This record gives sequence, structure tokens and C-alpha cells, in this order.
Amino acid sequence: MLQGNKKITVSIFLWICTMGYDRIDWHSGGKFPDDLPEENGGIHIGMFLAWLLNQGMASDFHRTDSPRELRRLANREMTGLEFLIDACDGKLWEDDLNDQGNAFTVDYYDAKSTFARQHGSFLQDYCDVFNRHAAAQGFEYPSVYHVQNTWEKFDQLKPILDQRFSQWQAWSADPVNRQCDPKAQFLHACQEVGKFLAPHGFKPNKAGTVWKKVAADKDTVFEVSFESERYNSRGDVRMTVGLSIASKALKKWLAQWGGAAGYEGCIVFGGLLRPEKAASAIVWQVAGLTARSSIEEMCQLLAERCLPLFSLFADRPQALEHLASHGGGFPALCDSTPVPLSFLLCFGTQEQAQRFFTGYVASRPSPWRRNIFQTYTRLQAGEVWESSAYSNERDIRLAFQSGLTLPPKS
Repeated sequence: MLQGNKKITVSIFLWICTMGYDRIDWHSGGKFPDDLPEENGGIHIGMFLAWLLNQGMASDFHRTDSPRELRRLANREMTGLEFLIDACDGKLWEDDLNDQGNAFTVDYYDAKSTFARQHGSFLQDYCDVFNRHAAAQGFEYPSVYHVQNTWEKFDQLKPILDQRFSQWQAWSADPVNRQCDPKAQFLHACQEVGKFLAPHGFKPNKAGTVWKKVAADKDTVFEVSFESERYNSRGDVRMTVGLSIASKALKKWLAQWGGAAGYEGCIVFGGLLRPEKAASAIVWQVAGLTARSSIEEMCQLLAERCLPLFSLFADRPQALEHLASHGGGFPALCDSTPVPLSFLLCFGTQEQAQRFFTGYVASRPSPWRRNIFQTYTRLQAGEVWESSAYSNERDIRLAFQSGLTLPPKS
């Protein structure tokens, strides 16, 4: 029996999971026992993961990429910790679980969630179970990491996981709690913003997370999309807003070039950004009382920034001349990129494409310009290569193939 004078404590687990639910290397420093291998920091994660996967909550990714490991886990030929290390790189992420698994984990793994405060959290339950078993045998674990990685220990933990899941199913079915579900709150925000887009001719996909409009030319497609942040909880639901403008005919034209600078016929893509030098996506909080103000702000910024841009590209000659004269950057929506070059080459004149390309190259910082000139030098020498050495290099190749010239070196 393991001996010790300290009970298992849960305090070491109270990290805020911003990149995932839990991972082994979060536990390997600080107060981690010197007498244990680092992988012991994942025993508790592995047991929880094994329970989830054996309940049929594996993601499509694991069903496709890890079928052998899932079978071995189900047959108890490997432990949850071994699956965590072999198939999950030591990390428990949203991508490891299906929708039900993520919904349960969000509510049960986070000790601050409404469900956990009412019924209990995984980490506290884990500690309580093994403290009780140790006490019944007359000893105490030196630390949480000293619990053995065995199926016998898993079977001691499994009843409380079964109980909590049953409680969670009843709890989450309550209309009040269902309304507060992170996914429900996100979809509600999408639908509310969609009410603003609908009168402008936009139509939603089935979930209401993507709204599209086809221009009068029957070719140009405008899209507003909503992306939920990972690891939302009932009291913390965050989302971003993206946009794109694409052309069906441009997609076919690009296919004739072997997909050079393809982007699926995209002309412009970006999102609602903070208007700063290093613009980053605006992340809106749509949980609870802040939802209404966030939704109103999203609608306001879509009206101020996106709808005028869509109107510009609804008039193709005007859009081509704007790009030729001003480049492909749109403040607080997207930085200047060479992506619209294919649009100019497909629908505009050679002169417009040349003006656009000259302006783009001249606007680049010197290291970026140097890359562009080196690409041209290699292409002029007849070199052929598959991979891209830097972002948007394939657009530069398209410029060369289309006979566009570089501005003089400054």
C-alpha cells in the first residue's frame, strides 16, 4: 500500500484551460513528485478519456484515424493513459470527442460550471473516490499522481462517472439549462445577427452559422460566417465573424491554371477585426446579459464595414478599378494580400492587374519584397518547385506566368 501523510488535493488542477481540457505537461512541473515518471500526470486524464470513449463519445477523427487503438481500449488491452499518449499526444482536446462528449466535458470538467457547482466536478470526484478507497485500506496517497494506472482503479472510479453522466443528462434536458448550453447560445447569436442580414438578401445554411448572398451577376458570392471559440462554457460563450467574396467563374478559370493561387475562387476573405496596426479578430461574448450588446455591435459593424464592401463588389467594373488603384486591403476587415490578383487577371485588363501587382510589391516591407524578387529570379532561370517558401508565393508565380513585371528595386 502507498503510504503518505497528505490526502489527494484538487488544487493543482485549477488551471484555466484555454487550449484544451487538460494535458500531461501541465502537471509535470511545480509540485510534481520527483519519484514519479512525468506520464503519471496524465493518469486522471486517461481514466476520464477512457470512460468517454467507451461510452461512444469518440470524435469522427479518432473513429477514422485510431480504430485499432479504440478497439484495444474497449478490450482493455491498453489503458486510457496509453491511448492519451499514443493517439492524443498527451492532450485532451475538443477534437478528441463528439458533440455529446464535449458538452458533458465542458460542464463536468470545469469546477466553476453551473452543473459542477450543483452536482460535482470530475477532478473533485476523482480525488474523493480514491481518498475514500485509500482510507478504507488504512493509508493515504502522497499525491494525486500516485493513483495507479490500472483498470482496477478505473473500475473504482467508473460508478461516479456513470452517476454524474446520468445526472447531467437529466440536468441538461431541463429547458432552462438547455437554453444556456454553450452551443445553443452561440446558435442563438448567429440567428439574431442573421435577422439583420436576411433583409439584405442573405440566406442561411441549416445551422444558421453561414449566411450567403449571390450578386445580380449570378456569379459573385458574398458570405458572412460565424465561428465559435473552442472550450466555451455556459457562462462564457465567445465567437468571431468572418467574411468572404468569391466568384464561381474565377474558380473554374483558376482550375485551368492548375489551381495556382486557387483559394476556391476567393477574391477577398477576412473578418471583423480590431482597427489596429496588428489587427486581430474581434471576439464577442454572447453568454448571458452581454449577448444583446454584442449582437447589436456585430450588426452595426456589418452595416458599416461589410455591406459597403459587398456593394462595391456587386459592381464588377468598379471593384476591378478599386483593386487596381487601392490594392486588396480593407481596413478592419483584411490586410493587403495578392489574392485578388487572379480576379483582376480573369476579369480585368492586363493594365489593371499590373497596377495592382506593382502597388502590392511596393507596399511590402523589404524582407517580403526580397522574397518576391527571389521568386521571380528563380522562375526566370527556369526553376520548378512544388512547395511555397512563404505565404502567397503561388500568387507571385501566377503574376510571373501572366507576364506581370516587377517594379524597380528601391
